[in-house]
Amino acid sequence: MERRTLLIGAAAALATGSLAAPAIAQGYDAQTVSALNQYLNGITTMQGDFVQQSADGRTAEGIFYLRRPGRLRFEYFDPYPTTVVSDGTWAGIMNRDLNKTDRIPLSRTPLYLLLRDNVDLGREGAIQSVERAPGVVRATAIDPSNPNDGSVTMIFSSNPIGLQKWVITDAQNRASVITLRNVRRGLAIDPRKFLIDDLNENSGFATQGSDR
Repeated sequence: MERRTLLIGAAAALATGSLAAPAIAQGYDAQTVSALNQYLNGITTMQGDFVQQSADGRTAEGIFYLRRPGRLRFEYFDPYPTTVVSDGTWAGIMNRDLNKTDRIPLSRTPLYLLLRDNVDLGREGAIQSVERAPGVVRATAIDPSNPNDGSVTMIFSSNPIGLQKWVITDAQNRASVITLRNVRRGLAIDPRKFLIDDLNENSGFATQGSDR
């Protein structure tokens, strides 16, 4: 799985090429959107395991950490020597073997919509669709400030509301699915995990099966 695929799938879908903005959804359930906003804005920290199914059909696993606003970290297990980090301003992808980091502005990634200080999915042009099924709510949104930079589809359990997975679609219409597992909220997370340049032993990388 190449670095670009990992970057797109986790937190930093690169805006390469153009894609016409989808039509704004009409008549979506405002009450449901309000409940999703309330849930997302209530998240302070979250951590757990993830499984990523990328656009090229490959699968990767790892550990994720989230601290709102703005902070996110994905640590991929071997054979992918990759850590993806958002520090609130930048999204960076680190190759742990090469000790190399690539960056793009966090604001140019679809997940910026979820990491804002105040999540408002109902703001003009953000919501593209809201679909309900028994026990599940699926909401697709774009950042109206950067409508050509892809979309994020969030899939929630509905009773109670809980984020289960998200689908990142980039500007080339390639989709990657992140499924969350063993999620815990409200735990203290070492601030160093959200430092893009921290590639030394203090970065806290956990290998598969280790005590985290």
